[in-house]
Amino acid sequence: MSACPAEGEWKTISKKKGVKKRKYNIRGTHQREAEFLSVTEGERIQQKIKEAVEELRSSEFWTDCLETIQRVVNVYHLAPLASPSIPLGGEAPESLEDKKNNVCHYRTTLDSVCYGIGNFSSSVTSRYQLALLFLLLETLQISRDGCRFFDPLFTEWEKTFLKDCGMVVLKENEEGKRSIDKPTLFYMIHCGKALYNNLLWKNWSPQKLAQTILIGNSFKGMEERLPARVLQRDYTYINHILTITEEAAFPCSSRYMDVFNDTAIHQFPRKKLDAKPTEFWEGAAEPTYQECEDLEIIQKGIECFSVS
Repeated sequence: MSACPAEGEWKTISKKKGVKKRKYNIRGTHQREAEFLSVTEGERIQQKIKEAVEELRSSEFWTDCLETIQRVVNVYHLAPLASPSIPLGGEAPESLEDKKNNVCHYRTTLDSVCYGIGNFSSSVTSRYQLALLFLLLETLQISRDGCRFFDPLFTEWEKTFLKDCGMVVLKENEEGKRSIDKPTLFYMIHCGKALYNNLLWKNWSPQKLAQTILIGNSFKGMEERLPARVLQRDYTYINHILTITEEAAFPCSSRYMDVFNDTAIHQFPRKKLDAKPTEFWEGAAEPTYQECEDLEIIQKGIECFSVS
């Protein structure tokens, strides 16, 4: 199965903090109310994640996603694998072998960063988003230790689960400000606009943006919904990159509408980046959001806790 620890077996995670996701308030030093997950509950959640992975794997939605992914990753000329490597669960990727004519296998040349996926132990939406990421890692042959996660809402159980799957859980809230030096897939579904804006700012150069693949909220959708003055004032880098961005919308699916609505794969072609004058890239100031009325992200140093 996918979504398993390195040995291909599921480890039971017990006596760790969990939290029922309801409403979140931001208070500087308060800790979140937490509950312990029983062994049985932990096993139930792990089984639900397995089921979500296998459901997506056999869905028409995933088949259509593969076609979109094929078009995007081919731009990066990643070297094909001689044979598929073992996926997250340690089993032969039969379904991928069946789809070999639709999508190529790639060497581990991509890194991956996942921000803001939410509490997948309690949220069905987050669980399916995690399941799709596991399939992407398997398909693109991204090593688990090359995949980094952060969400300020993660419970201790969720952190332990991801670590047992071989992933890296970041300790610090980067607010999306991660600089890259190699092709990197950012998985940021339904994140706040400031997180995308921060990511663009931190990689504001043709060299870095050309290596960025971003799966997240449609930039075109942001442009359509936001007043131009707000986009220009609060989300400068999103506004500047719109004419350069090439995005491919995720396929429509009534089954997964709430999970992947308004989601697209974004890339920034090197030719378009290089066509911009030097001054376009110079003097990139760090975003402050002083006039932003609804920031939509949890900033560094601010803790969250759940309340009924």
